[in-house]
Amino acid sequence: MSSGEKIVGIAITEPSAGTDAGGIKTTAVHKGNKYVLNGEKSGISVAMCGDAFVLFAKTEPEWGNRGISAFMVPADIPSVECRGYTNMGNIPIGRGSIYLTDVEIPEEYMIGLQNKGFSQVMNGFDLSRLLIGLQCVGTASQSIDETIEYVKIRHSFGKPLATYQGVSFPIVTHYTQLELVKWQAYRGLWLRDQGLNHSKESASVKWLGPKYSVEAIHECLLLNGHYAYTKEMPLEQRLRDVIGLEIGDGTAQANMMVIAKDIIGKEFRSH
Repeated sequence: MSSGEKIVGIAITEPSAGTDAGGIKTTAVHKGNKYVLNGEKSGISVAMCGDAFVLFAKTEPEWGNRGISAFMVPADIPSVECRGYTNMGNIPIGRGSIYLTDVEIPEEYMIGLQNKGFSQVMNGFDLSRLLIGLQCVGTASQSIDETIEYVKIRHSFGKPLATYQGVSFPIVTHYTQLELVKWQAYRGLWLRDQGLNHSKESASVKWLGPKYSVEAIHECLLLNGHYAYTKEMPLEQRLRDVIGLEIGDGTAQANMMVIAKDIIGKEFRSH
């Protein structure tokens, strides 16, 4: 990364509001030509290395989802405090919490229109869910490719492991599942390029991509034997990293709710 490039994180999640982005409690009060921010953000990627954050706060707390706005908040403001986590995976992204205590920012740091932040969040989710699914599928596909090469040369009872259906059939199963998720992601990206609704496609990729990828990497770890359980091989790290992506940008259950609302109808929305 060049010295001129900046790292910008997205700060939505809070201790009591993750999937329910409309339930955030961080406030932004307009005073003169400034906004004063107070609240706490949690589980934020690049919290420990970001130069700034696109932060979502309530400008009209009593309006619910309709009262959320987006702001650019520099990380070096003295009243912005970032504390890191010790995660089991995704170590380099520096996840942590952001604490805002009477943080003053110029009013021109608002991004977009006031009280239109929720629609910005939802639109962003539709893209990021597709990309997260593809990240997971890419990681799992690499693991499948490496494992295929291994089972061709590893022998058991005088034959390559690849000749046993107990080995080849699981590989085929995971390969097929990953391919289906990949092409659903491509379809979602194509719909987005056409300006068409793609929420259910994004949601399906987000809940199936990490799920199938975790299962595939786990299978690869088993097929590679006891060496794969050590840090000498990348499979254990990949497994830990992808498990974390089962949570970010909505759990499987949250994404199923998005799909159900789309294909069954809002009036039958599950709770």
